[in-house]
Amino acid sequence: MKLLIYLRVGKNKMNQFGKPILFVVFNRLDATKRVFEQIKKVKPIKLYVASDGPRNEAEKEKVMQVRNFIINNVDWKCDVKTRFRDKNLGVGFGPNDAIDWFFSHEEEGIILEHDCLPSISFFHFCSELLDKYRNNKKIAVIQGFNPFPKKDYPYSYFFSKYDLKWGWATWRDRWQYQDMYTKDWPHIKKTDFLDMITKDNVVKLFWITIFDQIHRNPNLTWDTQFTYQLFKKNLLTITPRQNLILNIGYGKEATNTTWVPAHLKGLKLEELDFPLIHPKDIEINEEYDRLIEKVQFNINHLSVLRRKFRNFLESNKFLRDNFLPIFLFLYRSYKKFKG
Repeated sequence: MKLLIYLRVGKNKMNQFGKPILFVVFNRLDATKRVFEQIKKVKPIKLYVASDGPRNEAEKEKVMQVRNFIINNVDWKCDVKTRFRDKNLGVGFGPNDAIDWFFSHEEEGIILEHDCLPSISFFHFCSELLDKYRNNKKIAVIQGFNPFPKKDYPYSYFFSKYDLKWGWATWRDRWQYQDMYTKDWPHIKKTDFLDMITKDNVVKLFWITIFDQIHRNPNLTWDTQFTYQLFKKNLLTITPRQNLILNIGYGKEATNTTWVPAHLKGLKLEELDFPLIHPKDIEINEEYDRLIEKVQFNINHLSVLRRKFRNFLESNKFLRDNFLPIFLFLYRSYKKFKG
């Protein structure tokens, strides 16, 4: 059952943030409070709150605490919509459903998950660029996260072929490309579409293994499916020169981010200067993209080989179910032969 609550509070919306914000939450109250406090500082006119259902009865209380905290602490003049699910859709279909719902109401907006802590300038950065690039269909994502900030960069932001969706904004007509099942992947895989992204064969193999995996298991995530659409259509992402988002969700309670990568340990939350200095041309920052490939995504021969092997096991049920016995048999046979 989907619960939709609509709360309209007040008419005077002066000095409030004008772009709608989607806040995707779940069961982590401490992280939710920190992100909510930043949202509260800008006082958005429209706030959408989406919460997936608990996975079990033991988790229900935590989920309800998060929901109740937000509903009870919107103390500014605001239109609030909520989508609180009874059943759990998971880390893939849950956020995807929330974003679908958001863009069924709005033409454009900002998406924040409960573990993505924004600086205040993040909101204004997204707002200005949502307006500026609204009709430029080449731009698909405005992101706040930059793991490799460059304060000396001459412009306030640059363009990348990679989207890191920890705090981001987009438009309905770009999100409409999303397909959780990547239905056309078996056909697209046979084409040379990745040549538009890179000439590096190792990078190509990395993305092929990634898209193989999500095509087979779409429930694993939601954002990689959107990255796939961006690659297919050769669309770009806007990245700020400074880091405007911190992921505060690392830890044992997380599903996908249980430990902090070394290159993110010293990363700080920053404020961007205004007015923004806009680049004169839309050109990919190749230096940044290479860092994303080598450091953020850890793309190398060994990591690709591991992914290919894992995909091979996942796609072969007999080998997957009997990997250990087969390995032991081959190892003992080898030892016997050598002995």
